Parts: sequence; C-alpha cells; structure tokens
Amino acid sequence: MRFQLLVSSLLACTAAAAPLQARDIITAQTLISDIKGIDDGVNALTASIKAYDGGLIKELPIGADITAIHIANRKGFLDANLRATPFNAADSTAIVEYTASSVGVDIPASVDVLKAKYDVFENQKVVILAGLKLLKNDHDTFSAALVAKITADKENGVAAVAVIDDALQSAIDLYSS
Repeated sequence: MRFQLLVSSLLACTAAAAPLQARDIITAQTLISDIKGIDDGVNALTASIKAYDGGLIKELPIGADITAIHIANRKGFLDANLRATPFNAADSTAIVEYTASSVGVDIPASVDVLKAKYDVFENQKVVILAGLKLLKNDHDTFSAALVAKITADKENGVAAVAVIDDALQSAIDLYSS
C-alpha cells in the first residue's frame, strides 16, 4: 500500500513538473524520404514503359510500378497529415526544392515517354487510363496535404505541383480519347 502511494506520488510530481509538449515525429526528412520513394517508383515505371513492346506479360512490371508509386504516395499522404504543425521556413524550402528537382522533373519525363508510346499501349488504354487517374488522385491529395504544411517557398511548391498535375492531366486527356 505504501509502495503504491509512493509510486503514485512520484508519477504525479513528475507529470506536474514536466508538462507534455507536442512533438512532431514527422520531420522534413520523413517527407523527403516519402517523395524519394515516389520518385524511385516513377523512375522504375519509366524504365518499364520504355521496355514495353506489347503483350500481357511485359505489362505486369508496369502494373507493379504503379502499385509501388501508389503505396509510396499514400505513405507520404499519411505522413503529411500526421504532421501536427507546419514546417519552419528552412524545412519548407528543403521539401519544395527536393520535390521540384525530383518528381517535378521525373514525372513529366515519364509521362512524355508514355505519351510517345501511345500506339504501343492503344489496346491497353483502359488499364493505362485507370492507372493515370489513380496516380493523379494520389498526387492531388498528397500535394494538398503537403502544401498545407509548408510555410515558405509556397509559390515554388505550388508551381512544382502544377507541373506534375499538368503532365498527368495531359496523359489522361490523351488516353481518354
């Protein structure tokens, strides 16, 4: 009984002496790592698209790459939403610069490769279109969550988002025709 009273008293004193502070376990590096995961998936997808010359078996890596990008994107979306506070200016700038120089370059390049191979993918238009729409929705939701957490360099962040959005939409438009 005395031991319980002693432990309870110590816990109460400790809690009173050290109030809980909100801590963000999601850092800028966490989000940059998430974006790197997406970029790695995009680069793998680009290689798979370049290698594709028709046939169901050769299409499987493309589906696997789209799935990998989707999973990486959903992780980033979750991490951005779990971030309790906005990023400071330095972290915001680091995220924006990494985004612009990685997926901001590689997604449009991948889309250009896909568009150039339209004739090869013509019989798979429905599947390609579904993948594009999934990835665009992923992009839209993750980007919105991430832009909401940055405090500096927002103009460049929004510009990077727009470059990606325009690229994905152009492929959706092509494969919808």
